[in-house]
Amino acid sequence: MPKVLIVEDDPLIVAAVEKTLSLGDSFTLEHVSNPDQALPAAIRQRPDLILLDIRLPGGDGRAVLKAFKENTATRTVPVIFLTGLGSEGDKVVGLNLGADDYVVKPFGAMELLARIQSVLRRCRPEARHGLIAISGVRLDWENRSVSVDGRPLRLQPKEFEVLYLLVSRRGRALSRSYLIENTSSYGTEVATRSLDTHVKNIRKKLGKRGLLIETVPKFGYRFAAAHA
Repeated sequence: MPKVLIVEDDPLIVAAVEKTLSLGDSFTLEHVSNPDQALPAAIRQRPDLILLDIRLPGGDGRAVLKAFKENTATRTVPVIFLTGLGSEGDKVVGLNLGADDYVVKPFGAMELLARIQSVLRRCRPEARHGLIAISGVRLDWENRSVSVDGRPLRLQPKEFEVLYLLVSRRGRALSRSYLIENTSSYGTEVATRSLDTHVKNIRKKLGKRGLLIETVPKFGYRFAAAHA
């Protein structure tokens, strides 16, 4: 039974989320409204997923997310921003901070449920393969670390996720829609442009190993199995 922690000060939103979760599989929902309570609650409850508002009384959800990612007990817990801030810039900032998805209020019950289920599927422990090393590129899922030919590499959270998907499925062409769905679902047009930008940045940071990421015309990308 998945445990969901919602950090939200509006009781109507909390009630809407509770009703939404009742439409799917069994969920356990815990709730805190004060941003100062969020990290202690997450450490204590060990949720499978966190729904996090950005505009909180006396705090900012983005700072709360940063605290989650800096704590060893909570850094791997997936987080979905649930907020009224719906501009493209807000979404990109939130996702680059490490959020796994971004849902704008008001939300549809079935859409929110689908987003929750999608994040839980791709973040479940059995979906993580730990260490992957191929062609000089080494990725560690738990620590979100990357090295190239033994040299540590600094990637943004979404860049890491895209590269991890490509490397873990090396030799297979992955569509743009697949990469978008399995990293963050934040609108087809925006997501496609952002995905291409992520891939461009990853290639640049990988140096000569960036040649291993091949463009599949009119489809997506592939990480070549051969050495560059």
